[in-house]
Amino acid sequence: MNLFRACFLFGFLNLYCCYLQAQNYHATNGSAYAGAVGLLNNPASGVNSVYKWDLNILSLQTTLATNNISLANFSYLHPGNATLSFKEGSNSYYGHQNLDANLFNFLYKIDEKHAFGIGFRGRMYNHSKSAPMYASDTITTAYGFFRANRTTPYLEQFMTHSGWIEMNLNYSQVLQENDRSRLTGGISLNIGKALSGFYGRSKKMIFQEFINSNSDTGFLVTQGGVGFLYSNNYDLSYSSLASTVKQVLKNSATGISLNLGIEYTLYDAINSDASPHTPTNYAWKFGLSVMDLGKNKFNTSIYSGDYYDPINNLTDVTISDKFKNIGNMGSVSEFRDSLATLFTSGDSAASTFTISKPTRLILNVDRNLGNNFGVNGQLNMNFYSTASYTKIFTRETNLITITPRWETITWGFYMPIQYTTQGKLWVGAAVKLGPLTMGMHNIAWFKSPKDLNGGGYLMLSMHPFNKRKIMSRFDCPE
Repeated sequence: MNLFRACFLFGFLNLYCCYLQAQNYHATNGSAYAGAVGLLNNPASGVNSVYKWDLNILSLQTTLATNNISLANFSYLHPGNATLSFKEGSNSYYGHQNLDANLFNFLYKIDEKHAFGIGFRGRMYNHSKSAPMYASDTITTAYGFFRANRTTPYLEQFMTHSGWIEMNLNYSQVLQENDRSRLTGGISLNIGKALSGFYGRSKKMIFQEFINSNSDTGFLVTQGGVGFLYSNNYDLSYSSLASTVKQVLKNSATGISLNLGIEYTLYDAINSDASPHTPTNYAWKFGLSVMDLGKNKFNTSIYSGDYYDPINNLTDVTISDKFKNIGNMGSVSEFRDSLATLFTSGDSAASTFTISKPTRLILNVDRNLGNNFGVNGQLNMNFYSTASYTKIFTRETNLITITPRWETITWGFYMPIQYTTQGKLWVGAAVKLGPLTMGMHNIAWFKSPKDLNGGGYLMLSMHPFNKRKIMSRFDCPE
C-alpha cells in the first residue's frame, strides 16, 4: 500500500503542483537465428527458424523515452552521486517506458513445415503526457506553479500504467511453397492475468490571476476536473509473499489476445534435392504481423473516481492547504476525500475498466547479403495513440528500425538504427556471444549518461539436440 501511495501521489503532484513520465529485441528482427524470441515479432517465424529446438531461458528488455527527466551529477567513478533532474521550460512533456521479461520460451520444429512454441512473459507499460506548460524542479508551491503558467491556456495531463503476465501458445506452418518462394503463417494465443492498472488525468484546468483584499496576487481555478482509476489489487491486505501472489492472481481478471503473422521468402536459386532451401539461404524475406490484439481488464478500486466543476473559491492557497501533508496521509481514501472537497460534482468509477494492449502492425523486410551479412528494415505502426487524453491505451515507441548485422549460430554483431514515435534517432548496438545476446537501444548514453533515453536487452538461449547437424547444414557462408 505504501508503494502504491507513493506512485499515486507522485502522479498527482505532477498534475497540480511542482514539476509538471518487448518486442524490442532489435538484433533479432528478421533473423533466422532468433528462435523463440522471434515469435514476439512475428508468430510465423517459428517454422523458418534455423533451430529444431530452441529454449530461451531468459530475456529482459526495457525502453525509456522522455523529454522531462535526466540524470544529473553522474560519473562512472561515482555513480551513487547521480540525481534525477526535471527539465525546466515550456513544453509538452512526455514519458514512455516499457518492460518485458520472458521465461522459458520454447520453440520446436516438428518438421520443416510445422512448428510450435510456448512461453511465459511479464510485461509493463507506463505512459505520461501533458499539454504544453511550464515546469521546473525549483517550483515548490501551487502559487509558484500557477504563476509560471500564467500564459498557459489550460493544464491537462494523463498517466497510464498497465502490467500483466501471460502465457504464449504459438503454432506456425508452411502455407505454400514452390521452387523459388515460400509462404508461412503463424498464430499465437496469449492467455494473461491483468495484475496492475492505473489511469489518471487532469481535464482542461483553466485558472485566472486575481488581486485579493490585501493587494496580493493569487490564482483561481475556474474550470476543469480530475479523474483516476486503479486496480483493486492494491487495496488487498497481504501477510506474506505467498499470500500476496495467491491473492493477486485470484483477484486478477483473465483475458486473451492474439498475434497473427505471415512471412514470404524468396530464393535466388531454384530448389533441388542437391541444394535444398534452408532458413539461411534466402534472398529476401517479407513479414507482416498484427500483434497484441486485445485488452487488459481490471477490477476497479472503490476509491477511484471522477471529479469536475471546481468549487467557487478554489485558489492556489486552498490547494496548498489541502495537500500540504500529502506524504503523511494514511490511505488513498484520505487523499480521495481531500480531492473531492475541491469540486462540486463527482462520479464513482465503473466496477471494471480496460486498458488496451499495444496493438500494432509490423512490416518487415529482410535482405540476405551473403557471407553471414544481412540487413533488416522494420516499420511499426501503432493502432492507437497515447496522445489521447480520454481513452486508455498503451503502445510501442519504435517506429522505423534498420538493422545491419553479421551473424552465425554462435557469434553476431548488430547495429540497429531506430527512429522513434517521438521523432528521436537512436543508434544502438548488440553482440551475440554463444548463448548470450546483449544490446543497447541508444549507445549515445555512453557519451551522455545524463540522457535517459534508450534502454537495452539481454537474452540467454540454448539450442539442445542435433547441434552438430544444425551447424553443418545451416551455419555456412554463402
